[in-house]
Amino acid sequence: MKKGLLLWVSILLISIGAQAQSFSHNTDMMWFARGGLNMATFAGDGADGMDRKALYSFAYGFQKPIATLGAYWGMDIGLNSRGAKYEELKVAAHNINLSPITVGWKYGITDEIALDGHVGAFLSVDYTGKAKAYGESVSMGDWEDLGLDWNRFDVGMNIGFGIWYDRFNLDFTWQRGFLEVADEAAAYSSNLILRLGVAF
Repeated sequence: MKKGLLLWVSILLISIGAQAQSFSHNTDMMWFARGGLNMATFAGDGADGMDRKALYSFAYGFQKPIATLGAYWGMDIGLNSRGAKYEELKVAAHNINLSPITVGWKYGITDEIALDGHVGAFLSVDYTGKAKAYGESVSMGDWEDLGLDWNRFDVGMNIGFGIWYDRFNLDFTWQRGFLEVADEAAAYSSNLILRLGVAF
């Protein structure tokens, strides 16, 4: 009786393990594109009272599986944004965003569904932007004339979680910058990004 029960439990565990790993058996590089909503703000001691501003985030990249363990590494590049709202002031900066290294792990629930956790680094450079208040708009090139020493560069980390269904993806990522958005501002980029993706 015990041997029969042990045999059935062993078969069940092997079946569950095989099903959970079936999604990650492909060792080919996977290319993907993602795009969606970026709820951007600034965080830190100098960002008290700032609210989130609805912006955007687009990325194109790849994931390369590490053996057949479900783990992978990858990178992506795209167009991103950062900014915030403070009372009547709205700031939006648009940048080229590069994530030179991302590591993650996909856990296959079925042959077509997998959970995807990932962490990585990013660097970005703002190429344009606008600040608006009380009906007036000032482009990024004129911010210094207003006494704002804006830092166009940023580096930081991405922490995310998503779900894949076949080649389609829903991904949520928190992006936090490590460089002050302006000199002595004590404020840092803090983006909550929700994107839809597709793999090629």
